[in-house]
Amino acid sequence: MLKEYSISDILGLPSQHVPYYVGTFEGTEDPDIEWPHRHSFFSLVWFTKGSGFYVIDFEEYEIKPDRIFLISPKQVHNWDYSENSKGYILTIDYAFGKELDINHISLYLDIKDRYKELLQVVFFDLIENFQKAGNLTIDIQYVYKQLERFITQNQLKYNTANSQLTELKILLAKNQQSLYTVEQYATKLNISTEQLNTLCKTHTGISAKQFILDLKITEAKRQLIYTTNNINEVAYNLGFVDSSYFSRIFKKKTNLSPSLFLRKYRNQD
Repeated sequence: MLKEYSISDILGLPSQHVPYYVGTFEGTEDPDIEWPHRHSFFSLVWFTKGSGFYVIDFEEYEIKPDRIFLISPKQVHNWDYSENSKGYILTIDYAFGKELDINHISLYLDIKDRYKELLQVVFFDLIENFQKAGNLTIDIQYVYKQLERFITQNQLKYNTANSQLTELKILLAKNQQSLYTVEQYATKLNISTEQLNTLCKTHTGISAKQFILDLKITEAKRQLIYTTNNINEVAYNLGFVDSSYFSRIFKKKTNLSPSLFLRKYRNQD
């Protein structure tokens, strides 16, 4: 399975609990970690300079100046950036992030004008307060409030713009071997089945059942590519008792059978 890292793992402090970390991109030491991998925390990476590509859940995004990447817990990612890259990094422990109602409403944002200036001042304060072991709660909340305002004022639309959908993704990632019904997921989110369906259709254009299946198939792709698990093991890991049913669903969603997908992407003979 893919390695999952906490903030303390990234900082080389595995015996400590670290609720958050903030620093400059160029001033943060590259950790000795496996690529690709998952995080157990929220992370915000703002590139102020540099180039390259950020791969998040099989999608490749360009790294360029003033692009902010927002990675949620459990997402699989990898990157390749230029040596001259600069910027800021903010990581927030999952529990603390939920306490602050952190919601990563997009995978990335291209900020500009006064928002860029505002956030730059805030990050200066964040880094200074972090180094002084101060409380960063208000500054962190301000960062996310400014991002929300930027989206609203620029009339940007994103298909992940809801904290309950983020929570659903995390629930699925934490309970991979349980193929729950839509009703059961709705109960875990403390909403009705009808509300969950409306939520998914509003923000993704598909029903809750199809959204959940899509997330399962995305996880199946990760395991097929990044682990040595065979098809039956992947099906079992994701809660599919019948591997033939899993194969039918996988082919329907990807236009490739799991075996062809393996041969194509894992270079198996």
